[in-house]
Amino acid sequence: MNESERLADQLEKALNGEAWHGPSWRETLDGVTRDAALKRPIAGAHTIAEIVAHATTWHDVVRLRLNGESAQVSEAEDWPEARLRDDAAWNVAVKRLLATGQALRDTVAAFPAARLHERRPGLEDTWYGLVLGQLQHMLYHAGQAAILKKAG
Repeated sequence: MNESERLADQLEKALNGEAWHGPSWRETLDGVTRDAALKRPIAGAHTIAEIVAHATTWHDVVRLRLNGESAQVSEAEDWPEARLRDDAAWNVAVKRLLATGQALRDTVAAFPAARLHERRPGLEDTWYGLVLGQLQHMLYHAGQAAILKKAG
C-alpha cells in the first residue's frame, strides 16, 4: 500500500467505520432524523444539518483541488443554510455527504504518491498537507455531530 492508498484508507474509516477514534460519519448519522439534524441543542453552535452541508462542501473542494482546479469557497458555500423541507431532503443530504466523501477517497487513492510532498501551486502547503488537513477536518466535524446527537 502506498501513501496515497493509506490516506484513502483513513478517509474510508472516517466515513464508514472501523476507525479507532470512535464512530464514523455513517455511524454518527445513523438514526439521526431530520428534526434532530435541525435542532440546536447548544446555543451558538451549528446544527448537525449545517455541519453535514459544510463537510460536503469541503469534500468537493479538496477533491477538485487534487484534480488541479483552484476551487474557492464563498462564505455562503462554506456554511450553507440547511434547508431541509422534509425527511427525503435530509436523506439526500446524508447520501450526498457520503458520496462526496467516497469521491474524495477515490481521488486520494488515485493521486500519485510521488507527488504528495510536492508544494501546491502558490502555497506553502503540500498535497499531503491538504489531504491530511481534510481528514482532520472530517474527524473534527464528525465529533461535533456526535456530541450534538447526544445533546439533542
